[in-house]
Amino acid sequence: MMIMLASVIACEAPVEDPHQSAELLPGSSRLSDLLSDKGVAGYSRATDSREFGFPRDHGPHPDFRNEWWYVTGNLDGDNGERFGFELTFFRFSLTPDGDSIVNSSWQTNQVYVAHFAITDVDADEFHVAQRYSRGSAGLAGSTADPFRVWLDDWSIESDTSGKPWRLRAHAEAFGIELELLSLKPPVLNGDGGLSQKSAEPGNASYYYSMSRLQSSGSVTLADKTYAVDGLSWLDREWSSSTLSKDQRGWDWFALQLSDGRELMFYQLRRNDGSIDTHSAGTWIDVGGNANQLQNDDVSISVADYWQSERGGRYPASWEISIPSMDIMLGVTPAMADQELITNVRYWEGAVNVAGETAGQKVSGRGYVELTGYTEN
Repeated sequence: MMIMLASVIACEAPVEDPHQSAELLPGSSRLSDLLSDKGVAGYSRATDSREFGFPRDHGPHPDFRNEWWYVTGNLDGDNGERFGFELTFFRFSLTPDGDSIVNSSWQTNQVYVAHFAITDVDADEFHVAQRYSRGSAGLAGSTADPFRVWLDDWSIESDTSGKPWRLRAHAEAFGIELELLSLKPPVLNGDGGLSQKSAEPGNASYYYSMSRLQSSGSVTLADKTYAVDGLSWLDREWSSSTLSKDQRGWDWFALQLSDGRELMFYQLRRNDGSIDTHSAGTWIDVGGNANQLQNDDVSISVADYWQSERGGRYPASWEISIPSMDIMLGVTPAMADQELITNVRYWEGAVNVAGETAGQKVSGRGYVELTGYTEN
Protein backbone atom coordinates (compact mmCIF):
# COMPACT_ATOMS: atom_id res chain seq x y z
CA MET A 1 0.00 0.00 0.00
CA MET A 2 2.17 2.75 1.36
CA ILE A 3 5.39 3.16 3.25
CA MET A 4 7.00 5.39 5.88
CA LEU A 5 8.03 7.99 3.35
CA ALA A 6 11.61 9.17 3.23
CA SER A 7 12.34 12.59 4.65
CA VAL A 8 13.05 14.00 1.20
CA ILE A 9 9.42 15.07 1.05
CA ALA A 10 10.25 17.85 3.50
CA CYS A 11 12.82 19.46 1.21
CA GLU A 12 11.75 22.79 -0.25
CA ALA A 13 14.30 23.30 -3.02
CA PRO A 14 15.45 21.42 -6.14
CA VAL A 15 18.11 18.79 -5.54
CA GLU A 16 21.61 19.90 -6.48
CA ASP A 17 23.55 16.69 -5.68
CA PRO A 18 22.44 13.81 -7.94
CA HIS A 19 22.84 11.21 -5.18
CA GLN A 20 22.26 13.23 -2.04
CA SER A 21 22.30 11.04 1.07
CA ALA A 22 19.53 10.55 3.61
CA GLU A 23 21.54 12.40 6.25
CA LEU A 24 21.57 15.56 4.12
CA LEU A 25 17.84 15.59 3.53
CA PRO A 26 15.99 17.41 6.34
CA GLY A 27 12.57 16.30 7.49
CA SER A 28 10.55 14.11 9.79
CA SER A 29 9.91 10.39 10.03
CA ARG A 30 6.47 10.92 11.60
CA LEU A 31 3.83 9.63 9.22
CA SER A 32 1.40 12.41 10.10
CA ASP A 33 4.10 14.94 9.13
CA LEU A 34 5.28 13.21 5.95
CA LEU A 35 1.79 12.57 4.57
CA SER A 36 -0.06 15.56 6.06
CA ASP A 37 -1.80 18.34 4.18
CA LYS A 38 0.92 20.85 5.09
CA GLY A 39 2.54 22.47 2.09
CA VAL A 40 0.17 21.06 -0.54
CA ALA A 41 -0.76 24.40 -2.09
CA GLY A 42 -0.32 24.22 -5.85
CA TYR A 43 -0.53 20.42 -6.05
CA SER A 44 -3.48 18.39 -7.29
CA ARG A 45 -5.31 16.40 -4.61
CA ALA A 46 -7.36 13.22 -4.59
CA THR A 47 -10.85 14.57 -3.90
CA ASP A 48 -13.11 13.02 -6.53
CA SER A 49 -13.46 9.78 -8.44
CA ARG A 50 -11.64 9.68 -11.75
CA GLU A 51 -11.47 7.48 -14.84
CA PHE A 52 -8.44 5.19 -14.80
CA GLY A 53 -6.70 4.22 -18.02
CA PHE A 54 -3.78 1.91 -18.77
CA PRO A 55 -0.93 2.13 -19.60
CA ARG A 56 -1.40 5.85 -18.84
CA ASP A 57 -1.86 5.40 -15.10
CA HIS A 58 1.09 3.04 -14.75
CA GLY A 59 3.14 6.14 -15.54
CA PRO A 60 3.81 9.29 -13.49
CA HIS A 61 1.34 11.89 -12.18
CA PRO A 62 3.61 14.92 -11.69
CA ASP A 63 0.82 17.28 -10.62
CA PHE A 64 0.60 15.30 -7.35
CA ARG A 65 3.21 15.64 -4.63
CA ASN A 66 4.12 11.96 -4.32
CA GLU A 67 3.50 8.51 -5.71
CA TRP A 68 4.90 5.00 -5.57
CA TRP A 69 5.24 1.77 -7.52
CA TYR A 70 5.30 -1.03 -4.97
CA VAL A 71 6.07 -4.65 -5.90
CA THR A 72 6.29 -7.51 -3.40
CA GLY A 73 6.35 -11.25 -3.96
CA ASN A 74 7.07 -14.79 -2.85
CA LEU A 75 9.34 -16.98 -4.97
CA ASP A 76 10.48 -20.61 -4.98
CA GLY A 77 13.77 -22.01 -6.27
CA ASP A 78 14.12 -25.22 -8.24
CA ASN A 79 15.32 -27.08 -5.14
CA GLY A 80 12.64 -25.79 -2.80
CA GLU A 81 14.37 -22.58 -1.69
CA ARG A 82 12.01 -19.84 -0.45
CA PHE A 83 12.50 -16.12 -1.07
CA GLY A 84 10.51 -12.98 -0.52
CA PHE A 85 11.25 -9.66 -2.20
CA GLU A 86 10.24 -6.01 -2.22
CA LEU A 87 11.15 -3.39 -4.82
CA THR A 88 9.60 0.05 -4.39
CA PHE A 89 10.09 3.30 -6.29
CA PHE A 90 8.92 6.64 -4.86
CA ARG A 91 8.60 9.91 -6.73
CA PHE A 92 8.52 13.16 -4.72
CA SER A 93 7.87 16.67 -6.02
CA LEU A 94 9.70 19.22 -3.91
CA THR A 95 7.79 22.16 -5.41
CA PRO A 96 4.59 22.30 -7.48
CA ASP A 97 6.20 24.35 -10.26
CA GLY A 98 8.52 21.88 -11.92
CA ASP A 99 7.90 23.24 -15.42
CA SER A 100 9.59 26.50 -14.46
CA ILE A 101 12.94 24.78 -13.86
CA VAL A 102 14.44 24.94 -17.35
CA ASN A 103 17.89 26.48 -16.99
CA SER A 104 19.78 23.23 -16.39
CA SER A 105 19.52 19.60 -17.40
CA TRP A 106 20.64 18.73 -13.86
CA GLN A 107 18.34 20.94 -11.84
CA THR A 108 14.96 19.41 -11.01
CA ASN A 109 12.20 19.46 -8.42
CA GLN A 110 11.76 15.67 -8.72
CA VAL A 111 13.41 13.22 -6.34
CA TYR A 112 13.25 9.43 -6.67
CA VAL A 113 13.86 7.00 -3.80
CA ALA A 114 13.96 3.19 -4.09
CA HIS A 115 13.95 0.42 -1.50
CA PHE A 116 14.98 -3.15 -2.36
CA ALA A 117 14.88 -6.15 -0.02
CA ILE A 118 15.21 -9.92 -0.30
CA THR A 119 14.18 -12.40 2.38
CA ASP A 120 16.23 -15.62 2.28
CA VAL A 121 13.93 -17.80 4.37
CA ASP A 122 16.11 -20.93 4.44
CA ALA A 123 19.19 -19.00 5.58
CA ASP A 124 17.16 -16.77 7.94
CA GLU A 125 18.77 -13.71 6.33
CA PHE A 126 17.26 -10.38 5.32
CA HIS A 127 19.01 -8.10 2.79
CA VAL A 128 18.14 -4.41 2.31
CA ALA A 129 19.37 -1.63 0.03
CA GLN A 130 18.23 1.95 -0.54
CA ARG A 131 18.97 4.51 -3.28
CA TYR A 132 18.23 8.17 -3.98
CA SER A 133 18.56 10.23 -7.10
CA ARG A 134 17.33 13.35 -8.86
CA GLY A 135 14.71 12.86 -11.55
CA SER A 136 16.84 14.34 -14.31
CA ALA A 137 19.84 13.70 -16.58
CA GLY A 138 18.62 10.12 -17.05
CA LEU A 139 19.51 9.17 -13.48
CA ALA A 140 15.93 8.39 -12.47
CA GLY A 141 12.46 8.89 -13.85
CA SER A 142 9.22 7.36 -15.05
CA THR A 143 7.25 7.14 -18.30
CA ALA A 144 3.82 5.79 -19.22
CA ASP A 145 4.04 4.37 -22.76
CA PRO A 146 6.14 2.36 -22.83
CA PHE A 147 5.90 2.00 -19.07
CA ARG A 148 9.14 2.43 -17.17
CA VAL A 149 10.22 3.60 -13.73
CA TRP A 150 13.92 3.51 -12.86
CA LEU A 151 16.64 4.70 -10.54
CA ASP A 152 20.14 4.03 -11.85
CA ASP A 153 20.03 0.39 -13.00
CA TRP A 154 17.04 -0.57 -10.84
CA SER A 155 13.87 -0.64 -12.91
CA ILE A 156 10.35 -1.91 -13.62
CA GLU A 157 9.39 -1.66 -17.29
CA SER A 158 7.54 -3.11 -20.26
CA ASP A 159 7.45 -2.61 -24.01
CA THR A 160 4.53 -0.98 -25.84
CA SER A 161 2.53 -4.23 -25.67
CA GLY A 162 2.38 -3.84 -21.89
CA LYS A 163 3.33 -7.44 -21.15
CA PRO A 164 5.24 -8.95 -19.65
CA TRP A 165 6.70 -6.46 -17.21
CA ARG A 166 10.40 -6.77 -16.35
CA LEU A 167 11.82 -6.05 -12.92
CA ARG A 168 15.53 -5.66 -12.21
CA ALA A 169 17.60 -4.61 -9.18
CA HIS A 170 21.12 -5.47 -8.06
CA ALA A 171 22.79 -4.34 -4.85
CA GLU A 172 26.33 -5.16 -3.73
CA ALA A 173 25.64 -8.73 -2.59
CA PHE A 174 22.12 -9.54 -3.81
CA GLY A 175 19.93 -9.02 -6.82
CA ILE A 176 16.80 -9.99 -8.68
CA GLU A 177 15.60 -10.17 -12.28
CA LEU A 178 12.00 -11.15 -13.02
CA GLU A 179 9.35 -11.19 -15.72
CA LEU A 180 5.86 -10.39 -14.40
CA LEU A 181 2.68 -11.40 -16.24
CA SER A 182 -0.61 -10.20 -14.79
CA LEU A 183 -3.20 -12.97 -14.37
CA LYS A 184 -5.96 -10.49 -13.46
CA PRO A 185 -6.86 -6.94 -14.54
CA PRO A 186 -5.99 -3.98 -12.30
CA VAL A 187 -8.31 -3.67 -9.30
CA LEU A 188 -9.48 -0.23 -8.15
CA ASN A 189 -9.41 0.10 -4.37
CA GLY A 190 -11.78 2.31 -2.39
CA ASP A 191 -14.53 4.22 -4.20
CA GLY A 192 -13.65 3.52 -7.83
CA GLY A 193 -9.96 3.97 -7.04
CA LEU A 194 -10.37 6.91 -4.61
CA SER A 195 -9.03 5.68 -1.29
CA GLN A 196 -9.99 8.01 1.59
CA LYS A 197 -7.49 7.74 4.46
CA SER A 198 -8.93 10.28 6.92
CA ALA A 199 -11.93 12.55 7.34
CA GLU A 200 -10.41 15.69 5.83
CA PRO A 201 -11.24 16.22 2.14
CA GLY A 202 -8.17 15.55 0.01
CA ASN A 203 -6.51 13.27 2.57
CA ALA A 204 -6.80 10.42 0.11
CA SER A 205 -4.97 8.68 -2.70
CA TYR A 206 -5.76 7.21 -6.09
CA TYR A 207 -5.03 3.54 -5.55
CA TYR A 208 -5.08 0.39 -7.66
CA SER A 209 -3.54 -3.06 -7.34
CA MET A 210 -2.43 -5.83 -9.66
CA SER A 211 -2.98 -8.65 -7.23
CA ARG A 212 -1.69 -11.75 -9.04
CA LEU A 213 1.44 -11.41 -11.17
CA GLN A 214 2.95 -14.67 -12.38
CA SER A 215 6.67 -14.20 -11.81
CA SER A 216 9.76 -16.00 -13.08
CA GLY A 217 13.45 -15.23 -13.29
CA SER A 218 16.40 -15.29 -10.92
CA VAL A 219 17.52 -14.29 -7.43
CA THR A 220 21.21 -13.74 -6.74
CA LEU A 221 22.76 -13.96 -3.27
CA ALA A 222 26.52 -13.45 -2.97
CA ASP A 223 27.97 -15.49 -5.85
CA LYS A 224 25.03 -17.90 -6.28
CA THR A 225 22.08 -17.45 -8.63
CA TYR A 226 18.77 -19.29 -8.21
CA ALA A 227 16.15 -19.82 -10.90
CA VAL A 228 12.81 -18.88 -9.30
CA ASP A 229 9.11 -18.60 -9.96
CA GLY A 230 6.12 -17.55 -7.90
CA LEU A 231 3.60 -14.73 -7.48
CA SER A 232 4.02 -10.99 -7.05
CA TRP A 233 1.72 -8.08 -6.17
CA LEU A 234 1.83 -4.48 -7.43
CA ASP A 235 0.34 -1.57 -5.46
CA ARG A 236 0.13 1.87 -7.11
CA GLU A 237 -0.82 5.08 -5.32
CA TRP A 238 -0.48 8.79 -5.94
CA SER A 239 -1.58 11.67 -3.73
CA SER A 240 -0.55 14.96 -2.19
CA SER A 241 -1.69 14.20 1.37
CA THR A 242 -3.29 11.26 3.13
CA LEU A 243 -2.97 11.08 6.92
CA SER A 244 -4.34 13.39 9.58
CA LYS A 245 -2.31 14.60 12.55
CA ASP A 246 -4.17 12.08 14.73
CA GLN A 247 -2.96 9.06 12.71
CA ARG A 248 0.33 7.29 13.42
CA GLY A 249 0.69 4.36 11.01
CA TRP A 250 -0.87 1.24 9.54
CA ASP A 251 -0.73 -2.52 9.18
CA TRP A 252 -1.10 -3.45 5.49
CA PHE A 253 -1.88 -6.99 4.29
CA ALA A 254 -1.63 -8.28 0.71
CA LEU A 255 -2.52 -11.99 0.74
CA GLN A 256 -2.69 -14.40 -2.22
CA LEU A 257 -4.69 -17.54 -1.45
CA SER A 258 -4.39 -21.04 -2.88
CA ASP A 259 -7.97 -20.93 -4.20
CA GLY A 260 -7.11 -18.08 -6.58
CA ARG A 261 -8.49 -15.21 -4.48
CA GLU A 262 -6.73 -12.29 -2.80
CA LEU A 263 -7.21 -10.00 0.16
CA MET A 264 -5.81 -6.49 0.59
CA PHE A 265 -6.54 -4.64 3.81
CA TYR A 266 -4.90 -1.71 5.57
CA GLN A 267 -5.67 -1.08 9.23
CA LEU A 268 -4.91 2.54 10.12
CA ARG A 269 -3.84 3.29 13.69
CA ARG A 270 -4.38 6.51 15.59
CA ASN A 271 -1.90 8.12 17.96
CA ASP A 272 -3.71 6.66 20.98
CA GLY A 273 -3.42 3.13 19.56
CA SER A 274 -7.06 2.82 18.51
CA ILE A 275 -8.13 1.70 15.04
CA ASP A 276 -9.20 4.45 12.65
CA THR A 277 -12.60 4.02 11.02
CA HIS A 278 -11.10 4.81 7.60
CA SER A 279 -9.34 1.43 7.56
CA ALA A 280 -10.41 -0.40 4.42
CA GLY A 281 -9.53 -3.03 1.86
CA THR A 282 -10.55 -5.19 -1.08
CA TRP A 283 -11.51 -8.87 -1.49
CA ILE A 284 -10.75 -10.09 -5.03
CA ASP A 285 -12.43 -13.17 -6.44
CA VAL A 286 -11.01 -15.72 -8.89
CA GLY A 287 -12.24 -13.73 -11.88
CA GLY A 288 -10.67 -10.49 -10.66
CA ASN A 289 -13.91 -8.91 -9.42
CA ALA A 290 -13.50 -6.66 -6.37
CA ASN A 291 -15.60 -6.48 -3.23
CA GLN A 292 -14.76 -3.38 -1.18
CA LEU A 293 -14.31 -3.87 2.56
CA GLN A 294 -14.87 -1.26 5.25
CA ASN A 295 -13.47 -1.09 8.76
CA ASP A 296 -16.46 -2.86 10.34
CA ASP A 297 -16.28 -5.75 7.84
CA VAL A 298 -12.89 -7.01 9.02
CA SER A 299 -11.60 -8.04 12.45
CA ILE A 300 -7.83 -8.31 13.01
CA SER A 301 -6.38 -9.62 16.27
CA VAL A 302 -2.68 -9.85 17.10
CA ALA A 303 -1.56 -13.25 18.39
CA ASP A 304 2.15 -12.58 18.94
CA TYR A 305 4.82 -9.85 18.85
CA TRP A 306 8.44 -9.48 17.77
CA GLN A 307 10.86 -7.20 19.61
CA SER A 308 13.44 -5.46 17.44
CA GLU A 309 16.94 -5.32 18.90
CA ARG A 310 17.03 -1.75 17.60
CA GLY A 311 13.99 -0.82 19.69
CA GLY A 312 10.30 -1.08 18.93
CA ARG A 313 7.83 -3.97 19.15
CA TYR A 314 5.96 -5.16 16.07
CA PRO A 315 2.97 -7.49 15.72
CA ALA A 316 4.19 -10.89 14.51
CA SER A 317 1.11 -13.07 14.07
CA TRP A 318 -2.48 -12.23 13.21
CA GLU A 319 -5.96 -13.70 12.97
CA ILE A 320 -8.09 -12.02 10.31
CA SER A 321 -11.80 -12.67 10.02
CA ILE A 322 -14.47 -11.42 7.61
CA PRO A 323 -17.66 -12.76 9.22
CA SER A 324 -20.01 -11.77 6.38
CA MET A 325 -17.98 -13.95 4.00
CA ASP A 326 -17.25 -16.76 6.46
CA ILE A 327 -13.51 -16.17 6.14
CA MET A 328 -10.94 -16.83 8.88
CA LEU A 329 -7.22 -16.53 8.11
CA GLY A 330 -4.13 -16.97 10.24
CA VAL A 331 -1.09 -14.98 9.09
CA THR A 332 2.48 -15.61 10.29
CA PRO A 333 5.83 -14.19 9.13
CA ALA A 334 8.03 -16.48 7.05
CA MET A 335 10.93 -15.04 9.09
CA ALA A 336 10.86 -12.89 12.24
CA ASP A 337 13.36 -10.14 11.41
CA GLN A 338 12.28 -8.45 8.18
CA GLU A 339 12.81 -4.92 9.45
CA LEU A 340 14.06 -2.41 6.89
CA ILE A 341 16.64 0.02 8.17
CA THR A 342 16.39 2.95 5.79
CA ASN A 343 16.32 6.58 6.83
CA VAL A 344 13.23 5.50 8.75
CA ARG A 345 12.54 2.02 10.12
CA TYR A 346 9.58 -0.18 9.28
CA TRP A 347 8.80 -3.90 9.06
CA GLU A 348 7.85 -5.41 5.73
CA GLY A 349 8.09 -9.06 4.94
CA ALA A 350 6.92 -12.33 3.47
CA VAL A 351 4.17 -14.16 5.35
CA ASN A 352 2.35 -17.49 5.30
CA VAL A 353 -1.44 -17.86 5.39
CA ALA A 354 -3.59 -20.76 6.63
CA GLY A 355 -7.30 -20.82 7.37
CA GLU A 356 -10.78 -21.42 6.02
CA THR A 357 -13.14 -19.78 3.56
CA ALA A 358 -16.76 -20.97 3.74
CA GLY A 359 -15.64 -24.08 5.64
CA GLN A 360 -12.97 -25.05 3.09
CA LYS A 361 -9.30 -25.20 4.02
CA VAL A 362 -7.15 -22.60 2.31
CA SER A 363 -3.47 -21.69 2.42
CA GLY A 364 -1.46 -18.92 0.88
CA ARG A 365 1.37 -16.42 1.01
CA GLY A 366 1.63 -12.68 0.99
CA TYR A 367 3.29 -9.58 2.34
CA VAL A 368 2.66 -7.44 5.42
CA GLU A 369 3.86 -3.88 6.07
CA LEU A 370 3.96 -2.38 9.58
CA THR A 371 4.65 1.32 10.07
CA GLY A 372 4.61 3.72 12.98
CA TYR A 373 5.93 1.29 15.60
CA THR A 374 9.22 3.11 16.16
CA GLU A 375 10.19 6.73 16.71
CA ASN A 376 12.70 6.81 13.84
